[in-house]
Amino acid sequence: MTSPRARELALVVGFLLAIGSVPLTQTALEVARGGRVLVTDVFRTRPTAAHLRQFEDALEKSSWIQQRGRPLIQEFLFATLRNPGSQIVLGSADWLFYRPDVRYLIEPDLPDAAPVDSRWIEPGAGRTRQANVARTIVRFRDQLRERGIDLVVMPVPGKPAVYPDRFRPRPAGPPPALESPTRQLLDALEREGVPAVDLLAMFQAARGSGGSSDAAPPLYLERDTHWTPAGARLAARAAAQRLRELGVAPAASRQFQTDQATVQRWGDLLDLMPVRGIRDACEPETVVAEQVRDADLGLLVPSASDRPGTCRFPGQSATVLVLGDSFCRIYQYAEPASLDARPSIGPARAGHAGSERGRRPLLPGSAGFISHLALALGAPVDAIVSDGGASTDVRRRLSTDREILEGKRVVIWEFVERDIARGQAGWEDVPLPAPLDSAL
Repeated sequence: MTSPRARELALVVGFLLAIGSVPLTQTALEVARGGRVLVTDVFRTRPTAAHLRQFEDALEKSSWIQQRGRPLIQEFLFATLRNPGSQIVLGSADWLFYRPDVRYLIEPDLPDAAPVDSRWIEPGAGRTRQANVARTIVRFRDQLRERGIDLVVMPVPGKPAVYPDRFRPRPAGPPPALESPTRQLLDALEREGVPAVDLLAMFQAARGSGGSSDAAPPLYLERDTHWTPAGARLAARAAAQRLRELGVAPAASRQFQTDQATVQRWGDLLDLMPVRGIRDACEPETVVAEQVRDADLGLLVPSASDRPGTCRFPGQSATVLVLGDSFCRIYQYAEPASLDARPSIGPARAGHAGSERGRRPLLPGSAGFISHLALALGAPVDAIVSDGGASTDVRRRLSTDREILEGKRVVIWEFVERDIARGQAGWEDVPLPAPLDSAL
């Protein structure tokens, strides 16, 4: 019979072998392949927080154990325990929820102690994340005001904030109480005189009293982080109405038409599930979009001459500029990630939706928030869109585009509410581009 000391020693040795075998195996494989031993990269650069994070990411992406072993374990966990992975939460009726959306609703507003590398803003020591977001928005409002431009912010609620009854991480029992902290940000902005579009209240009202009625069409896709075409249309009408209330809506000057387009979409949340073949096991979700077409110019989609992520209304100067993320991109730009059931996206105007694109299965294009805002206003709208980058990246792109801000009267800044707590690239203060008539 072994002594307790021997058992403890065996446990320690086994543990050390388990954790040591991974880097030793990885190093041996890299040497055998004749490549660089990645672990030595930690000594090649200055050991700053940013460099160490990059080193950690590189190790994770290149790990043989990560690439070969983890998928098998995750598929086993999904098959036996219905564990969808670290980024997804299963809801009722086959609904999927993005975990960062849920975390935003339940985690406290922590101090913003992350280092800020930008030279345009000081680190937010002593302030919470939400307070720093409010401060950045107010600064941006002041920058635009100096150019005679108004700012309207439009936080988009995450799916669990609008459909808490579908968020059931446990089959039994009532759904958890989820209250969006975005209300606090909107109140803070109201005290600073920054107008906003309260989509959370509007979406909850559209669902019915208490947010539990399903009489109205769904506002979010079941297996996607984004809204349905109905949600995009409702948001566009709400934004147009807010501009009219503020007296900054442009006069109607264009005639638009709409055509129905049936869209089939698997959902971006399926792509985050570490289960091979998950798309093949699921049917795409079918929704009906309304494609907006200018009576003279055709579809409102980017031309070949537009900058990446930028959509300029052709032939007429727009007084409205939208800055947004993928909620502005979905249905608006034709994309092959999901299927459009129609054989073509329709006649194209020169330089925009060409015939080659029309023969491929695409989302319809010109059926998203941007086109429906133009439809609701009866006027042209320009946009800068960055997937996941509405907190800072869209304003960085704006800072290098001197032309697009000319003639603008109002900027609508759309961002998904989870970015308030964890926006990509933080919430930096970015300068506006110099006016065209100024010296370079």
